[in-house]
Amino acid sequence: MFWSHQLVAFWQQDTYVKSLLAGATNATTIANLVAALIDESRRQVCIESEFANVDVFSALFDFFLLLFVKEINSNDLSQAEALIVQITEHYAKQCLKQTDTQANASNQSIYARQAVINNQSQKVITAMSQLSQLRHQRRSQSRNMGN
Repeated sequence: MFWSHQLVAFWQQDTYVKSLLAGATNATTIANLVAALIDESRRQVCIESEFANVDVFSALFDFFLLLFVKEINSNDLSQAEALIVQITEHYAKQCLKQTDTQANASNQSIYARQAVINNQSQKVITAMSQLSQLRHQRRSQSRNMGN
């Protein structure tokens, strides 16, 4: 659980994430859920990097994919899961901004990693756009059913 406490401390430094976690589902609950579902190697990378945005995003990415599929298939995410989806999208956008400022990386391995992160970030942003459309469509259908 130590890792989840570090994740909470990291999130508390981000104004947007902190605002998301001010509701009924607290940061500790979400961090514990994330910690339980991501593998040890991803947790270790976060610790080694002192929780850089890119490493937190990378840790959340696989979990995001599972939640995306779950919502597409069942339209049934818990509040904690929905917050994880939002947080992942936030970090995807942050990673793309960071990459824009670091575009002149000379180290080939750094460039390759940035390319992977960019690709994953774009996938998250595209998926969220699709999810937004699907949510809108589902809301419209449910309103029409009542008429």
